[in-house]
Amino acid sequence: MTAPQALLEFFQKEAGEYLDQLEHQLVETGTPDAAAFLASARALRGSATMTRLDGLPDFASTLERIATGLRDGELRWDQRLHFAVRGAIDELRVLVQRAPVWGEPDQRRARMQSVTLASVAAGYLATSSPAESPVLQVVPIARFYPDDGMPAIVQRNPAPAITLAQRFRNDIAAAATGVAREAEALVRSQAGPSQLALADAVRRALLGLADAADSYGAASISGLATRMARAPLTSGVERAGVQAVAQLLMNRELTDAQLAAQVKQANLSWSGAPAPDAAIVSIETLLYRGHSAVTRAREVRDQLKVHWQRGSLAQPEAHALFEELSDLLDLAVTT
Repeated sequence: MTAPQALLEFFQKEAGEYLDQLEHQLVETGTPDAAAFLASARALRGSATMTRLDGLPDFASTLERIATGLRDGELRWDQRLHFAVRGAIDELRVLVQRAPVWGEPDQRRARMQSVTLASVAAGYLATSSPAESPVLQVVPIARFYPDDGMPAIVQRNPAPAITLAQRFRNDIAAAATGVAREAEALVRSQAGPSQLALADAVRRALLGLADAADSYGAASISGLATRMARAPLTSGVERAGVQAVAQLLMNRELTDAQLAAQVKQANLSWSGAPAPDAAIVSIETLLYRGHSAVTRAREVRDQLKVHWQRGSLAQPEAHALFEELSDLLDLAVTT
């Protein structure tokens, strides 16, 4: 399904302007202005998304990720990467002109160019991490509801249109729908070069799912999606596993508890082989004592800091960490 012809014509004009801006940023062989380059790349990706032309938004998104990496200091810029990006912009310009008559060959060309550009950029990851930006202070929501009798700064909606839990399920289901769509295309594809592009699309969808889960502090879903994105995705078992997890997350009939239990099971069985029977070990080998208890307490403290920064101290995982920290303090004085 594609956008109406009038919208495609508008897209061609708008995308042409963004491509002109990107080319202007690359007139010199030096490093382009990261902020301006990212702004144009992001606008191009947004414009391409509205066309619903398979493959084209993915290609534009790859260019945007490179611009983001450049801005964040995650990519090294040199002449080869410069020429690769210039070539990608030229390819995008040709594909934009093909928008009104978009077909399967154009889709394959866009996906292959996206994979090629991403492969080149992968070789330019910065060898050293960029300087950490200062962490913004998290302000607890309770501060906006003083308990000293003064009027609240904000007011709670007594009947919200949607709860946080409902929004979480909606967003996760939407991200999982994208994974399911891309995974189905990969499963149905024939062996050949096009499968590389389809597998890359599945990985991008999985990483998008991981980002959505991370935004809600759903580490189990995020971790599973990330592990799947890093897998080769060449075997039928792996592809079927991705489809099964996507269908699971799209199932709105499950309760939150049922979903959590099934995601936990999916994490255990992702390797495709049954989990080995756990060996029976002595409790003495598992009990923290003295210095080891102090070391573990520091690890728990760091995990609680993450919950505090996310504002998720009320979650059951955080409560369990508080209880463990309390026990560790007692064990630290033992030898």
